[in-house]
Amino acid sequence: MIYRYLCRATLIALALAAFCASAAVRAEGVAVAVVYPDLRDPFRTVFQEIINGIEQGFKAPVKPYVLAEDAEGDAVKAQLEQDHVPIAITLGRAGLVSARMLSDAMPVVVGAAFISPDVEKPGMSGITLSPDPEAMLGKLKALVPDIRRVSVVYDPKRNEWEIDKARKVAKELGVQLNALPAEDVRSAAAHYRNLLDESKDAGSAIWLLQDNAVTDERTLLPVILKDAWDSNLVVFSSNPDHVRKGALFSMYPDNTAMGRSLGVMARNRLQNGTAKTGSIEPLRDLLLAVNIRTAEHLGLRFESQERQKFDLVFPASR
Repeated sequence: MIYRYLCRATLIALALAAFCASAAVRAEGVAVAVVYPDLRDPFRTVFQEIINGIEQGFKAPVKPYVLAEDAEGDAVKAQLEQDHVPIAITLGRAGLVSARMLSDAMPVVVGAAFISPDVEKPGMSGITLSPDPEAMLGKLKALVPDIRRVSVVYDPKRNEWEIDKARKVAKELGVQLNALPAEDVRSAAAHYRNLLDESKDAGSAIWLLQDNAVTDERTLLPVILKDAWDSNLVVFSSNPDHVRKGALFSMYPDNTAMGRSLGVMARNRLQNGTAKTGSIEPLRDLLLAVNIRTAEHLGLRFESQERQKFDLVFPASR
C-alpha cells in the first residue's frame, strides 16, 4: 500500500515537473513585437542592431512590424491585437506615436526616441535617447578634474526631469550646477551671452543638452563654440554631432546594448502583468566621443591607455 502511494506521488511530481517545464518553454517562446519606421540606411542598420539586442535581452523571438510612412495608428493596433502579441517595443519618433495609441491595449516599451517624463502620460516605460546626467557629469570630472561649475540652459517643459537628476549628481560630485531655464530661443541666447561673458575661469564648463528646443543649432551653436574656443572654456554636449563641430566630448548610444536593456525592461514589464506601471529611464548604454583637437587646445593630455577608451575620435584622421 505504501509502495503504491509512493509510486503515485512520484508520478504526480513528475507530471507537475513536466507541466512546469512545458510552461517555461512556452513562456520563453513568447514573441515581443518591435514596431519601427521603414527608413533607409544608416537608420535601418541602427534599428537592426537595436533589435538584435532586444532579442538577447528579452530571451525570446522578436516579431518585427515595419511602419510604412502612411501607416495609421489604429491599423497597427488592430494588427498587433489580431496577432495576439502580449507586449510591444516601439522604436524611433514614429514608434513613439504608435506607443501612445497602443499603451491602452497592451504593455508598451519605448526606445530610440527622445522621451520626456514631463510630457508623456504616467505609466509609460522606455529608455530615452538623452544620456544619463550621471554618466555625462561623471565623464566630465574624469576628463577635466578641475571643473567646479557647470552651466546648462534648458527647456523647463521638456528637460526639467533631466535637470532634477543632474542636480543630485552634481552635488555628489562637488560641482555647482547653474541651471538656467529658457522658454524660447531668444531667452536662451541671452543666457548664453551672459555665460560666455562671465565664464572665464578654468573651473567652468557649459553643458549642451541634446533634446533642447531652445538652443538654435544653426545660429547659436557656432557662436557658443567659437567664443568658448577663444576663451579656453570647456563645452561638452549630449549631442555627438557637436563633438565633430568642436565640443570637447559627448556620449552616444551603444545600439546593441541599448536593445538588450529594452528587452530586459519589456520582459520585466510582461512578468508584472498588464499593470500600467513603468518609468522613463535615461540612456545608460553609452559610448564616448572626444574631440582631441579641442582637448589639446584646452591643455588636456591623455595617455594612450586612456585614449583606447574613446570609442569615437575627432578629427577622424588623428
